[in-house]
Amino acid sequence: MKTVNRIFLFCSMIAWVIMASSCKGIPGLGGSEGNNGTEASQPYVTLSMIMPGDESGRMREFVDNELNARLKQELNIKLELTYIPWADYQSKVELALSTGENYDLFWYGMSFVSDYKTKGYIQPLDTLLRTYGKDLTANIPADNFKQYEMDGSLWAIPSQAFTSAGKFTSVMVRQDLLESVGMKDIRTIADLEAFYTKMHARDPRYYGYLENDRGQDVLWRELSDEPLTFLDENQMFAVNENTGALVDYLESDLYKKVAQVRKRWVDIGVIDKRLAGNKAANIDQEDAGRLLFRVGAVSRAMENLQTVQNADPDAKLREYYLAPEKPKYIVAPSNEAYMIPAKALHPERAMQFMNWILESKEHYNFIIYGVEGKDYRIENDKIQLLTNDQFMYEWMWRNKNYFMPTTNVDDSVVEDMLHNDDNARVSHIFGFHFNQEPVKKEYAKVLAVYNEKFLPINLGIVGYDQAFPGSMEALKKAGYDKVWEEFKRQYADFRAAQTSRADQEESE
Repeated sequence: MKTVNRIFLFCSMIAWVIMASSCKGIPGLGGSEGNNGTEASQPYVTLSMIMPGDESGRMREFVDNELNARLKQELNIKLELTYIPWADYQSKVELALSTGENYDLFWYGMSFVSDYKTKGYIQPLDTLLRTYGKDLTANIPADNFKQYEMDGSLWAIPSQAFTSAGKFTSVMVRQDLLESVGMKDIRTIADLEAFYTKMHARDPRYYGYLENDRGQDVLWRELSDEPLTFLDENQMFAVNENTGALVDYLESDLYKKVAQVRKRWVDIGVIDKRLAGNKAANIDQEDAGRLLFRVGAVSRAMENLQTVQNADPDAKLREYYLAPEKPKYIVAPSNEAYMIPAKALHPERAMQFMNWILESKEHYNFIIYGVEGKDYRIENDKIQLLTNDQFMYEWMWRNKNYFMPTTNVDDSVVEDMLHNDDNARVSHIFGFHFNQEPVKKEYAKVLAVYNEKFLPINLGIVGYDQAFPGSMEALKKAGYDKVWEEFKRQYADFRAAQTSRADQEESE
């Protein structure tokens, strides 16, 4: 009898081992914690991802060797990156999406998510996130995800989880050059003009300001008594943060004031007419260390420092807000959006890869800074860079749980970043997305006219008084009033839904 029992126990043990082995790789039933237990049962695949900018030599080497060796072991994937220069990024990404090229993952800014969802370029991510994204949801606040929820589904991953108030309403300056001409900080438009004038007198090779796609709301802080926030990426409409009412910005006195400042900048040379509106030239001059100031982004002084110091090792950057005593507004907790195309071949693996980045601080540092001891080392809770080459852009994945500044960034800049949201207010348009579908024909015509007629006014290449009447007339003929009415209708519905939700939560 004892022999029979021993045989039974031995057979039971063998059966248990076989069952446990077969469960490896099934989520929640086995496998290593580091790979979420999903990889052992999955085939080896190539994950195709689009990135903006230019790939550095060390990044290429890192992907081909250390990164892909590790991803094969832990996720059973090979990462294939396609880099598109910044100046061509929007057009080429949209071409790839519209023609159904087989990419699995790409990045873009918040404002593009709604448009790409409407056009059917991207797929909902709720199920993928629940199944494969436990570390994403553990390290990114729930409110961050809400900004990409539309029609009851999630359409993008808000990869950045950091301070965000006033994003794109600050100005980033070459702090070392500012101090070299006897100035300490920037608080007014006059300060910016004085900085350019003094530097240009000393060295005319420096450029003042070249951007046309952003920056009008940088000036609003000084030029407007009312706090406004842009409602749309194309800068035609705004919201009054005091009242919550919408503002037809192009037909306002404020637009005229902004246009007059820009025209003055052209006249005195702050904006160089030869390069104005040329995004590639703007990037080239900044990379060469020849740009005095540009639109900030809460942490751009840290993000861009490595590139600028490649051109000028003594370069320093810092961000300032005009009229700094005025409040800042949080329009979105993250402007960074990772999307999975509707025709992606490997959507599950794309989500697993994103989750892997935030699975641990070690993973996070690895993909952003490379190999510890070879590409970076940690000194006093800071990152000491050992190579000048860029890896994965740090700002795309900056996370408060893992963040460490680099040693070349001044402590004052880090403090600016960490305390940026102190006493900030949530914008009235937080969570609002405009659906172009009801007026897509009119909207396309309006944007075409806007780009032709209004961008030269925005840049100051043509004067407001000279160009505005005819430009506005052309915009109206294209359907501007219909688009404006649709914005107001959707915004009213959005506000009503917010009020209803708040009342329901209060009653509960």
